[in-house]
Amino acid sequence: MGRRKTGFEYNFVLLNFYESGHAKIGAHKDDKPSLDQTVDIATLSFGACRDMIFSKKGCKSVRQALETGSLLLMHDQKEWTHAIPPQPCVKEPHISLTFRRVWSSLQQSLDEMETWLFDSTM
Repeated sequence: MGRRKTGFEYNFVLLNFYESGHAKIGAHKDDKPSLDQTVDIATLSFGACRDMIFSKKGCKSVRQALETGSLLLMHDQKEWTHAIPPQPCVKEPHISLTFRRVWSSLQQSLDEMETWLFDSTM
């Protein structure tokens, strides 16, 4: 995926697998120093429909359905938090591919993503 669909070029992709609606990711911001904040984050979804909730201080939360085949572009990563809440009624798996542009070395980015994944599940 790249410039043709989103207008941006990416050099990093993260795959998230949600086995069922019991799997979740807590509210977080994608504000790591290694992320190029001028490039929108692109999320491509497959499988069961899951909801993502966006929140910003002083604004009403927004719920967005992530349907299979949908492409979501996220900007203002330092301003908005996002989460995938539990949805116990969802029995099928969901996969998201999240494309980013990173500044730093691949190993540093992998270390940051590993920390982010561990922190966001709490």
